[in-house]
Amino acid sequence: MKKLVCAILTMIFCVCSACVLAEEQLVPPEVHWNFPVPLTDIQSKYALLVNADNLLEKSFEPDPLIKVTGIKRATSAAVYLEETAAEALKAMFEAATFVTEYSYVTETGKTKVMEYDEGGMVLFLKSGYRSYGTQATTYANYLARNNNVDDGYVAKPGSSEHQTGICADILNDDYASRPTMTQDFKWTPEAQWMKENCADYGFILRFLEDAEKETGIKFEPWHFRYVGKSIASYIMAEGITLEAFTVQAKEAMDDFLSRGGDVDEQMAYEYKKLNRPPESYVLNEFGEDGDAEVSLVF
Repeated sequence: MKKLVCAILTMIFCVCSACVLAEEQLVPPEVHWNFPVPLTDIQSKYALLVNADNLLEKSFEPDPLIKVTGIKRATSAAVYLEETAAEALKAMFEAATFVTEYSYVTETGKTKVMEYDEGGMVLFLKSGYRSYGTQATTYANYLARNNNVDDGYVAKPGSSEHQTGICADILNDDYASRPTMTQDFKWTPEAQWMKENCADYGFILRFLEDAEKETGIKFEPWHFRYVGKSIASYIMAEGITLEAFTVQAKEAMDDFLSRGGDVDEQMAYEYKKLNRPPESYVLNEFGEDGDAEVSLVF
């Protein structure tokens, strides 16, 4: 028993020493990053802003791009997404299946409760990645059907988020079978649940109501964009667009640099903080046999 205790104590000492050492080395930069979202997330590819003023090259293609499987689709065609966004989307779809009832607001302003069977709430993936060429065809076809009028519902090629592979159009069973997507989808429990919970999986509702002047796109209650959890949480809590967030992030960066901040140093600090060992605590406890036992709690 003594040998076992000694071995455990030795292990604890080593782990605790590593944790202490890691904590001692984790010294914040002298110039602090003051924005609520980490700089590493703002600098990531998932913070990419794409719109009519920020176009993608014709050759741009997300990497790695994977076929999305294992979830319901509103189309017989294969749907592709960037890998991280695809995994986050599948996690959100799975979470929806555990929803057995959900309170939502109807078009008349009344609150109703939708009850689901054992399969829970079911979401349908309508579309994901579209290449520059596919978007050009989609845009041309829409103009042909709409008397050559660009009314802000379909993005011009190069300005479409779908080319990034990190956004998706998501519907419910009813709207998945309809020929077109319409804004009254917002009154469904599925649309409201996604708006309420999407940030937990790194998504934002991209094109908000009354924000057409900012985004250049009409309100789309079905269009969700992956930005990562920290950015998504901030944007959805603030109720702002990705355009507004990008402006705020730039202002924060300008302020940081004006105070002498070092981008590389800040990002190295954030990576180190993210990957440091967990904090540990040693608890002295006694078992039923009266022998001292040691527990390591992370």
